[in-house]
Amino acid sequence: MSNFEVGDHVVVVKNNHPTQGVNCIGRRGIVTSVKEEEEYEVGVLLEGKAYSVYFDSEELELESVYDALSAEPSSDDSNVVTRSDVVNHPSHYADGWSNGAEVIDITEHLNFNRGNAVKYLSRAGKKGGPEKELEDLQKALWYVSREVERLGGSV
Repeated sequence: MSNFEVGDHVVVVKNNHPTQGVNCIGRRGIVTSVKEEEEYEVGVLLEGKAYSVYFDSEELELESVYDALSAEPSSDDSNVVTRSDVVNHPSHYADGWSNGAEVIDITEHLNFNRGNAVKYLSRAGKKGGPEKELEDLQKALWYVSREVERLGGSV
């Protein structure tokens, strides 16, 4: 389930599938469609493009949130989370680990399916409310199922 609606102004913050060899990170656009149940479910009309490009929800950020996180902190903004923190050390992947580890410290030692299952399990309930928690658990289950099938088992 996408967090975006048609008409939202967004910024590309990840690019898991460089569109036609072009890196779209930092490009702004407007959401033109949301197709639930598809891998790249959010259609975005990027500035300077004549057609929509499809992204996964995780590749996008609302423009207002992106701009707030990208702003230079003023002298009295000592508790502001910086854009670097959100990209390099997102709290929904770092919170709760007693030894200071982050999810990437674990997942980079696993194959793709197992790493993604761990990623979604570890962030479930930390981002976006009950609907997002359920979605993250379902995504983890999907990756576990793929791994079981890859190994010749059945789910």
